[in-house]
Order: sequence, then C-alpha cells, then structure tokens
Amino acid sequence: MKKLCAILLSITLLISFFPQLTLAAQSNNFEQELTKYLKKVSKVRGFEVTKDDIETSLSAYDESVKNFQSIDELKDALGEVIKADLSNLDSIYEDNNLTKDGLVKLLNENGEELNDYIFIWNLEESVYFYTEEGDFERDPYFDQDLVSYLVKVSEVRGFDVTKEDIETSLDSYDLSTEEFESVEELSEFLGEVIKADLSNLDYFNENYDLDKQSLLQLLEENGEDISNYIYIDNLEITVWTINGGATNGDIIEGLLPIFEEDFGLTEVELQRITDHLESLEKHLSDPATLKRLEELGNRMMAFEEFDVATELTAKQIAEMASIYEELLSIFELNVSYSLVKSGSESPVSLLDLMKLEQLKDASLKIAIYTTGGKFLADLLITGDMIDSDTIINAGEQITESAKDFTKAPVAKPVKQNISSYTKSEHQTVKGAKLPKTASDYISNALLGLFIVLIGSMMFRKVRKA
Repeated sequence: MKKLCAILLSITLLISFFPQLTLAAQSNNFEQELTKYLKKVSKVRGFEVTKDDIETSLSAYDESVKNFQSIDELKDALGEVIKADLSNLDSIYEDNNLTKDGLVKLLNENGEELNDYIFIWNLEESVYFYTEEGDFERDPYFDQDLVSYLVKVSEVRGFDVTKEDIETSLDSYDLSTEEFESVEELSEFLGEVIKADLSNLDYFNENYDLDKQSLLQLLEENGEDISNYIYIDNLEITVWTINGGATNGDIIEGLLPIFEEDFGLTEVELQRITDHLESLEKHLSDPATLKRLEELGNRMMAFEEFDVATELTAKQIAEMASIYEELLSIFELNVSYSLVKSGSESPVSLLDLMKLEQLKDASLKIAIYTTGGKFLADLLITGDMIDSDTIINAGEQITESAKDFTKAPVAKPVKQNISSYTKSEHQTVKGAKLPKTASDYISNALLGLFIVLIGSMMFRKVRKA
C-alpha cells in the first residue's frame, strides 16, 4: 500500500487532467476587471499601479497575469497592498526587529526603496532575504564548544560520539561542521539525541505506528542497526525511506475529503482503483514501463505556452491526445466522457473536449474502467482550470521520476550558508520535520507529479512561500 498511495492519487488526477486543458481561458471580462483592480490598488498604495507593476510583483513567484483565470485568483496570489501611509507594516517591523527608518535604510543599502514595492508579501520576502544573508562569522570558541558538546551527546547516547560521527550525521544533508557559525546552531540543526535506553522514541509510534520493538525489527529487516544512529532526525530519514516517503495512511486520510468534495470520488471508488493498481505493481515497477513514462514526460515538455486549444495546431492536439491515451494504456484503464447539464448526460469524445473553450453551465463526468471493462469510479469536474505550465511541469516530473526510480538516489539539499537554512521547509504530513532524502519506491517516483497536479487543480494559484 505504501507504494500505491501516490500512484493512486497520480493516476486519478491524470485522468481528470487532460480533458481540462482547454478550459484555461480567462473570464471574458478579465481585462475590464483588471483595470478596476489596478485603480483600487493604486488608491490604496498612493501612486499609479500598472499592469507591468503587477507582472513585476508576480515574477518573484515565477508567475504572470496570463496564468490567472479571474481577478479573485490574482488578488489571492498577490496578497495585501501596502498602504500609502505604511500603517500596515507592523508585522514586518516586529518579525525583523526593524523600525520604519531601519526598513528604509535596509532597502537603500540594497539599492531599493519602499516605493519599489506594492504588496506586503513581496516586501516581506525581500526583507527576509536581506536580513538573513550576510558574512559567515565563525564563533572563535567553536572548537572548544564542540568538545563540550560531544561530551554531552556521548553521555546521552551511551557511547563515545566523535567529531567524525557528527560529520557523518551532517553528510545526510550534504553539510559539514564547517558550515555552522556556532555549536549552538549545530546542536539546534541536528536535533534531539537518541537516549541510551531508547526511551525517547515515542515520536515514531505517534507518526509511524511503530513502537520500540517494531522500530528495531523494521531496522533489522532492512539491514540497519539503531546503534549506528545518534539523532532522531537521522533515524527518521531511514524510517521515512523504508516507509516509502509517507506516514501510514496520512496521504489518503488527508486527501479523501478533498476528492469527495471536489470530484465526487468516494472511499469505495478509491479502494477499487487501489485494488486495480495493486494488481499492476510489478508492471508499474518494470524498467520498460518506467522507460515509457520517461518518454511520455519528454513529449509533454515539448508543448509551448498556450491558453486554449485553439492556439494549438491539429498535429499538437493529436499529439496531446496520444500522450493521454498511452498513459491510460500504461495503467490499463479506459475512460469515457460526458457533459452533464440540467440533469442530462451527453457523451463526448476526448478530441471534442480538447476543442472546448470553456465549460459553461455544465460539468464533465469522467467514468473510469479497467481495460477489461470493470467499472472503477467516476469523477465530476466543474470549471476548475489549469494551463500549459502544468503539462510541462508534469512532463519534467515524469521524466525525472522514471530516472530516479531506476537509480534510486538520495536527494540532498543545495549546500548553503546554514544561517539561512530553515527547517520549516521540510515538514511531514503531521508537522514533523521531513527527512532530507527521497525514497527509492515508486510512490516517490510519482509523488512529484501528484504534487504538481493537485497544486494546480485543487488550490489553483497561491502565493509561493
């Protein structure tokens, strides 16, 4: 099951993915509403704000106005406007220990001024960047403090812990002690030490349903020994990897309500899809299948920017349909489509769907069957929309995922000044820190694709934190 959660979600979203590609047109009155929005923003900010200014603000998130289908989506992505009198910047002052004059000085030192910013989120990110970046200053007592720290860690762990052991622990994150300014910073990053009597391992019971005995057995079955671990965070890396990159049931439990509400997909239907995919597990793990997925990913990335299918040539539309049909073939599925309007259903072909410019006063029903004709589930899709970036991103994910599964690497963060490293970037489903590794299971091979799709289809355009 651990391998199939992500597969289940990925293919479910893939099935509903292609029929929606042509629904990415902006609302008919988008430009008119944008003009009104710009006037409101200008009034709040105290100077004229143009569409180019909005594009500049969005570029910080690798976004563009054309990627939004409504002004409400655009407003949600940009956030609160900075008031002309700067009276709504208190959170920036407090969070960064700044005064108004200090903020102005900080921006000036970096070649900017307050009037360069329209939205609070953009300003927050710049202030964070400017205050976090700086010269690396090593504590002159680092080596001395490190000796004392090693003594404390050794006492807790129950055996002698050396600097080489610390380097080994840091290597999991592609870091070394040389990248920490102080031992206090090093200690905070490495986290809690495993106690000699193993009495502080409740975390694994709470998040992985593993009591101490089950945890030790799991490690033994996978050629690991807890005596090789000093820190709970490093141990979790291994447990996370063994579990296929997810805590038991968290993904399904957390997303089932979303599937039910947004797609009308029930738990029973999810189980049917799961059962079908479980029967294909060997096939989906086969190198030949992974090669096919990689090739499909490359084909997806060949598409240029577009908003609606009318911008595509007949050859491109045929290619898109071909990619989709082959994906279904890989997962041994058949799909039928119908437009639902006023309680009646009208069958429609995939190519006809791809020529639609919008779903007006209708919903799209997608029925999913096995190639043997067994009914699995049906989904109801409304006017939620995605753009061509999703195809390209999904293609990249499929290509890289197929390669990653073949060689089963360990993904490590880019090396950086540890002062700017934030552990909050790596969180498990329940809020615990996510290990900085990737699983070599097929769940992780498709998890990236799942994230791309669910992010685009369910939550649309949101601020990139």
